[in-house]
Amino acid sequence: MDWYSNYPAPSKEEAIKEVTLSTGEEEWATEIITAMPSLGSYTGWYVGFKGDVIAEINKRKEERQKVEEKKKEIEKEKKDVEYVLRHITGDDTFSVSD
Repeated sequence: MDWYSNYPAPSKEEAIKEVTLSTGEEEWATEIITAMPSLGSYTGWYVGFKGDVIAEINKRKEERQKVEEKKKEIEKEKKDVEYVLRHITGDDTFSVSD
């Protein structure tokens, strides 16, 4: 057992601030940390749980980025279809509806 295990973890408010500084994602930091029953000891937070929270936020960022890339891909495909249909139909006002 290390010497720091005798110290408490930071408050949830302080933990949220720390994670927000690392990730820039206050909403997710608040959501994840608030749901945790405990932050453990000083060592438990700084050696384990803080890294776990940051990893979860980074995972969510990756998922959000994939969704945004997929939206862009779909929008490009939609424009390609509109282009082809305009030329096939000869109708310059043709648009693919959402």
